[in-house]
Amino acid sequence: MIFFENGFAQPKNSYIAVNTLIARPLAMGGAFLAVDDDLAASLYNPANLGGGSKTRAFSFQLFLNPLTPGLALARREDFYNRSTSASAQAFATLGLLIKGLTLRAGPFEVGAILAEQTTNESAIAASDLFEVNDYLDNQYSVLALRMRLAERVALGGSLGLYYQSLARKQREWQLRASYGITIAPWPNVLLGVSYLTMPVTPNGGYRNHPERFVNGSVNIGMSFRPYPGTIIAADIRNLVEDENKNEMVREPHFGIEHNLFSVLALRGGAFWKSEDERLAYTLGFGLIDSAKLLLGNPRGALPNWLLNYGAVVEKDNAGQRRWIHALTVGIRI
Repeated sequence: MIFFENGFAQPKNSYIAVNTLIARPLAMGGAFLAVDDDLAASLYNPANLGGGSKTRAFSFQLFLNPLTPGLALARREDFYNRSTSASAQAFATLGLLIKGLTLRAGPFEVGAILAEQTTNESAIAASDLFEVNDYLDNQYSVLALRMRLAERVALGGSLGLYYQSLARKQREWQLRASYGITIAPWPNVLLGVSYLTMPVTPNGGYRNHPERFVNGSVNIGMSFRPYPGTIIAADIRNLVEDENKNEMVREPHFGIEHNLFSVLALRGGAFWKSEDERLAYTLGFGLIDSAKLLLGNPRGALPNWLLNYGAVVEKDNAGQRRWIHALTVGIRI
């Protein structure tokens, strides 16, 4: 759930109620190209899908969001247009519950992200907390593959199916591929490079803000673990761009996360907004690491925070303060 809030007397709010993966990266300033995660990592660098796991034992995991199906059933007119068949609605509602899966076998790991809502700013304008702006017409699914070449080197690639609505109640789809590599020169340092492609809309890129990605860009990142439970990360976005080679705008992103006893993860960060030439600041938290507290920390398992919150504090080019909030609920089984 993401919502935009302007800080003046009559605030304007916008909400994303069904995005499951963005809160943690958002809270860390978007510096996520070399941060260990299950599904969210593959959206930033497919070579880091499940990157923190050292085991090659077979495993299968499902990722569920138990709240969004009820929202879809209660507000069908916002989620689905009138031409959507009953079977398509049922399939989409199932995709709201099952947000993804991962499968590991030896050096290979496969991940699938199902029906994730776009974060394109033009597609998420809404007037109340539970309004959803044509979800079915503005969502994407991604299939990612990671292969560990050596103990400290991995390659990854992904193929995304992106839907977008260029006019109300009309949608088109596109396929886009992305690639990445991660290298761990030291046990507590990870380097990542990714090449990301995504559709371009008349109002900007598919993940232009607050994720800050452009189509056909090379991005680099590094994460450092000074001690267990703490991550310091830094990214540089748009190091190379396919479509804007003469006026590339490189944006630094910084983030930190510190875990407290598997109950609370504190996060913060910042990134440079090139269009406004000023910093935006981020903050957030995660609550209850179920992998440790509920499942006894099974071998090779990454943390699974049941509740994640992230926020961006920024000013636009007119100097008006705005908050972007993200709240996500996820269960891994």
